[in-house]
Amino acid sequence: MRDLRDFTSREWLELLPLQHAFKQVRDDTRQRLFLNVRPAALDSFLADQAELTNKDVALVVAFEQPWMLSWLIRMARRNLADAIVLVFDNSRRPDARIQIEKVCRDSATPYLGLPKNSTRHVNRSHGMAMTWIFHNVVRVIEPRIFNFIDHDLIPVEQVEINSRLGNQPMYGLPNVSKWGWQLWAGYCMYDFQRVREIPLNFLHDFSRGLDTGGRNWLPLYSHYDRSKLRLADLRYVDMVDRTTGSACNLQLVDQSWLHIGGIGYNDNFRRKSDLSQRIAKAFDDGASWAEIQESKALT
Repeated sequence: MRDLRDFTSREWLELLPLQHAFKQVRDDTRQRLFLNVRPAALDSFLADQAELTNKDVALVVAFEQPWMLSWLIRMARRNLADAIVLVFDNSRRPDARIQIEKVCRDSATPYLGLPKNSTRHVNRSHGMAMTWIFHNVVRVIEPRIFNFIDHDLIPVEQVEINSRLGNQPMYGLPNVSKWGWQLWAGYCMYDFQRVREIPLNFLHDFSRGLDTGGRNWLPLYSHYDRSKLRLADLRYVDMVDRTTGSACNLQLVDQSWLHIGGIGYNDNFRRKSDLSQRIAKAFDDGASWAEIQESKALT
């Protein structure tokens, strides 16, 4: 939450600081309880990942969409050579969890179903999941680099997360507001040894204009000059499905990661599913991202 001195007189008249303070205490309490929940499969999962100490890992928070996760895993095997993908299932629907676990089992991808999270708030659910993963998994297996990626962020070119991070403590796509900055929760990576003792909190901080992960502003990001860090870039790609005539404006992160956008939490996948599947088929048929991007339309 931003400093009380940063709230305007009008915001005080509207009791906005009190609202934000109440919500922060409420969210912290719910998250604290959530962090203490240990799924029955956690111990065996941690034992199976013990060999990942000092290795690079990509942490995927899956949510409701088994097909999209399957595509991500296939493309990660093709383009993400220096990191092991671990899947953490934050789905609400039991049938989605069954299907996602099957996708992981069939592809020999490590899977862990996260504790059931009753919250319906998109940012809170995602942030609590990430915080749980950091405290209950990352701090135990002690990787060299851990990289959170959205389940609809597809590596369409060769990527090496080690070279992206370099000698920095963190790397990702920045979200900047008047009262701070953060790394986008869908693409953020960290040097474990340099953040291991920091009480990372991936909840949002709307009072600062910061999305999921914004609560890391005070313990982490505020200690670094953003202008002196290498950070990811974001571009937009327009694609058209010739069969349906529908157009989608997709995000391209670091010219390597295609972000479909909002397909799980906001249920937007139905309007993007046809195009997504056609892009996936083009890759499966041997097309390169350059060829797909140049065509701008898929038949």
